[in-house]
Amino acid sequence: MKRKVVYILFSILFLQSCQNKDKSQQENNSIDKIDSHKRSDLSNDSKEQVALVKDFMKWYIKNMDILGEFDVIGGGPADLKENEELENYYVNFKEAEKYISELKRSGFLTDNLLKKEEKSFLEADKYYKENPDNDSPPYGFDYDHFFLTQEAFEEDLLNIDKSKYFVNQKDDFNSEVKFVLPVSGGYKYSLKKIGTKWFIEKIESIQ
Repeated sequence: MKRKVVYILFSILFLQSCQNKDKSQQENNSIDKIDSHKRSDLSNDSKEQVALVKDFMKWYIKNMDILGEFDVIGGGPADLKENEELENYYVNFKEAEKYISELKRSGFLTDNLLKKEEKSFLEADKYYKENPDNDSPPYGFDYDHFFLTQEAFEEDLLNIDKSKYFVNQKDDFNSEVKFVLPVSGGYKYSLKKIGTKWFIEKIESIQ
């Protein structure tokens, strides 16, 4: 009789253990599916972010001549006309406005980054008024604002697709993309998601 009771109790415990194990397995499988789904989404999101960075650099290099047509900084040797005296540097705000509009039309940059560019013109204008100059490289515009270098970087157009990109997803709306180009060096792009689309919020040079 005791053996039967023990056997029955053992059978009940065994069945409960199996049920718990099955339930646990089902839960683990569900979690795996969720995690897998999240990883899949993150991977797709990361690809979109990397594509954004690549496409912007390609667009910028290919449109440098168009952007360069806006005479945002007047004065200096480049602006010298025949039989005229060398004029001190100044900001041509009408041209600067056109330049900002062209950047905005690209569709890659946030309003915050564009406002930063506008601020650079205001800071340069103040500097030129306080420090008249017409010979040395113009303050604030002696380097490229997006490749952050004084060197020629056009050769990196061929390296953009070859480089390795590393994505650091901060949260659903903020991310960082880091990479190195052979000619230009290392970069960190801070991205921001607005609606369903990613935009470039900040560009920094890194070692």
